[in-house]
Amino acid sequence: MSKKKLCKLFTAVLLGICFLCQALLFNALAAPVSSDRQDFLAIDYRFAISRTTDASEREALYLRMIDECPDTELAEEAYWALSNLYLDDFDEPKEDKAKEILELFLERYPSSPWTTHVESRLLWLRGESSAIR
Repeated sequence: MSKKKLCKLFTAVLLGICFLCQALLFNALAAPVSSDRQDFLAIDYRFAISRTTDASEREALYLRMIDECPDTELAEEAYWALSNLYLDDFDEPKEDKAKEILELFLERYPSSPWTTHVESRLLWLRGESSAIR
């Protein structure tokens, strides 16, 4: 076999391997994350949150936990903690964001143990009650 044909064959094989790897990676990323993996990720995010005092960094980490670990208890707690962050840790409280995140919580976890607290805080934020935030 000539060098030119061998080079073309080698290139075709490498391209095939690249496409296969890309397909495998895409499938791995598209697959739902297992419950055990979500628990591990949530703990990892919680640890990262505890190591920073920057409100914007903590906000980003809570949002990632909520997005990537929705089936964990820590994600449920993250909604509440994120509402606290919006109300207490920024120079100007972000009440609209706190309302939004709490409303999302109620859609996602209607029978959670946190539901009563979330509903009370939403009433307070809407000015519908003198509930303690």
